Amino acid sequence: MNDDFKLPVIWLLTVRNITRSVRTPLLVAISLAQPALWLILFSQIFSGIAGSAQFRALGYDSYLSFFLPGMVVLSMLFTALQSGMATMSDIDSGMLDKLLIAPLRRPAILAARVLADAVTMAVQAVILIAIGVAMGARFQAGWPGFVMLGVLAVAFGVTWASVSNLIALRTRNSEVTMVLGFFLTLPVLFLSSAFFPGPLLPGWLRAVSTANPASYVIETGQRLAAVGNTWGQDLRTLVALAITAALFVPLTVTAFRAAN
Repeated sequence: MNDDFKLPVIWLLTVRNITRSVRTPLLVAISLAQPALWLILFSQIFSGIAGSAQFRALGYDSYLSFFLPGMVVLSMLFTALQSGMATMSDIDSGMLDKLLIAPLRRPAILAARVLADAVTMAVQAVILIAIGVAMGARFQAGWPGFVMLGVLAVAFGVTWASVSNLIALRTRNSEVTMVLGFFLTLPVLFLSSAFFPGPLLPGWLRAVSTANPASYVIETGQRLAAVGNTWGQDLRTLVALAITAALFVPLTVTAFRAAN
């Protein structure tokens, strides 16, 4: 095994990336605060929907429990955006150049970025789920359902971070990375069943959501809340994540290998 693929090297780079994020706590706080604020506000504003016959016919009895998965995914989207911004910061500061000329394989540098993002996302998922539970959110699947939601959300977040990093590596422009990142973040959320159950959405929106990987993660969380675990939905979600990863991860790796 090459030295640059040994755990200590990747671990040190991962710790460096996490420490760098912690030193700018405002960015971390924003990616957590906005989903938490939306969870608190919208779960109260739309709480009356839980009393409708259509909502209950789908198995839902709490809008808070229904809404929680969408906010967990939103937190992942914000952190994915910050991943690309962190890469741009390394480019602008010259740190990426120093890493590229170091005796390290480039996949090791990228792996450390992925691990740092995964750790950050996992912590945020735990915090948001804890807030939801404290507010009264309950899943029919119990605590295993919350764990599954967290795992799937982090998997989606890490995959989506590849899109943000791809934009950063191709454009090498902080403003473009931020603008395109925000341009993609909220549409991915709103073009899903985050706010209303899929069967209650307009037909065109349901059709669009079938191409949205975030929608599969959110719907899986909502099913875990309403009826418990369903293996068919789990499989569809895993396939959607695998397709997304197959589309974007190789492009990001190629862009990183080509960086100079």
